[in-house]
Order: sequence, then structure tokens, then C-alpha cells
Amino acid sequence: MKSAKILQAALLVTAVVFMTSCSSSRYYAAYPPPPPRASFSLIINPFPGIVVSRYHDGRYYYRDRWGHTYWRGYDNRYYLDRAYLGRARYDKREYHEWKNFGRRANGHLHH
Repeated sequence: MKSAKILQAALLVTAVVFMTSCSSSRYYAAYPPPPPRASFSLIINPFPGIVVSRYHDGRYYYRDRWGHTYWRGYDNRYYLDRAYLGRARYDKREYHEWKNFGRRANGHLHH
């Protein structure tokens, strides 16, 4: 009887050691991953229901629901204010268009 209990205990210890040795040895930090960059456009075309405001110097702008400011260009499109550029995700084509056309049409993009 004693040897059966000892054998059961030995098997249990062996099973526990085997199971823990098969687990991953990686350490995972409890910190959350950094938040992804926001996905919003550098250039917005006007759309039905857009609420446009007028700045004190006569320029028109649109502020989206997240608080980003877009300034109206001569082509009636809205260009993201430079202050928010580092927070946006964009491709080279969109940046090139924003940089070149927006600057030419509106000197206020870079204030």
C-alpha cells in the first residue's frame, strides 16, 4: 500500500515536471502594445452634411469629429492642417499631393 502511494506521488511529480518543461520560456510583459496611428485622410472632398466654419481672416475650415482641422483649398477640397500630419497614416502619393497642391493653394497649411 505504501509503495502504491509513493509510486502515485512519483508519477504525479514526473507529470508536473514534464508539463512545466514543455511550456514556453518566453516572458510576456503586462504592458499593452502601443496604439496604432490614426487612420484619417490628408485631403477630404466635400460631402453632403459637411459643416464648414469661417476663420476670422475669411478662410474656411472643417473640423472633423476627432478635432482635426482641414483648410479649404481653391479646388474646394479640404487639406489637413500641418499640426496633425505626424498623427496621420498616409502614402507617398497622398502626401505629395497634400504638400504640393495644398501649399500652392493655401499658405495657411503650414502655420
